[in-house]
Amino acid sequence: MTCPYLAEVTMVFCQATPLKKLIPSDRITTASACEAEQYRNCPLYREAVARARHEIEELEKESNPDAQKGHSP
Repeated sequence: MTCPYLAEVTMVFCQATPLKKLIPSDRITTASACEAEQYRNCPLYREAVARARHEIEELEKESNPDAQKGHSP
């Protein structure tokens, strides 16, 4: 016998946000901001890219200390 209150639901979430809030996919009524090039307008995506870019720049500075001083190899 199956439970009449048990249902299987597909959920979605944005990977760019630090808080994973699951949203049932059947409740999304607007066009996805993640399709095509529209995801670039997402503030969470922009923040994630800025964080990644900053981390890459910091790692590059650490791996090449002469670049910070303006010396060329």
